[in-house]
Amino acid sequence: MEKETDKNKSVYAHGAEQGVMTGIYLTVLSLLLFYSGASAILSGLAVGMVLAMPWLLFVVVRRYYRATGGTTDVTTMWLAGLMATFFGSLICAMADYLWLEFVSPGFIFEQAQAALDNDKSLPAMRNTELVTSLQRAIDGGLLPTPIEFVANMILLTTFAGSITSLIAGFIVNALYKKSDRRGKL
Repeated sequence: MEKETDKNKSVYAHGAEQGVMTGIYLTVLSLLLFYSGASAILSGLAVGMVLAMPWLLFVVVRRYYRATGGTTDVTTMWLAGLMATFFGSLICAMADYLWLEFVSPGFIFEQAQAALDNDKSLPAMRNTELVTSLQRAIDGGLLPTPIEFVANMILLTTFAGSITSLIAGFIVNALYKKSDRRGKL
């Protein structure tokens, strides 16, 4: 059986392959965010990775554009970035779920309690609706479970990746279509 060339590969296959790289990136980012309260360095690294995420999706979209020989349009490039983000968020969600369920099962409660304690320590926040609602959520057991947390993370990551990939598709189109007309790719 002959290996499928990049030009003939579907946008979904390309997105799944690029999703592995994206998933590793998102998993490292997630772990940095989980531990960012323990160290300013980890927090700074997490912020840097969040700010670099649009560049990562630009690279994914550009790779797809180049793999197709410059014959694709913005919507297909958008779909390539969307698929990479979706598959990457699935990888990250699996790692996050395992971490929240087995490594640090009290993490969500501890973070909510820390936020509540911090807000209560601020005189302007003591009697606000935020403090009251958070206290009710903690007392009533209404905090999200690890699976609810990762399900919401998948939705948020995929939505943000969708918007970012669309913008990246327009940028790739604007930057490379001109050079393609001159014979450069």
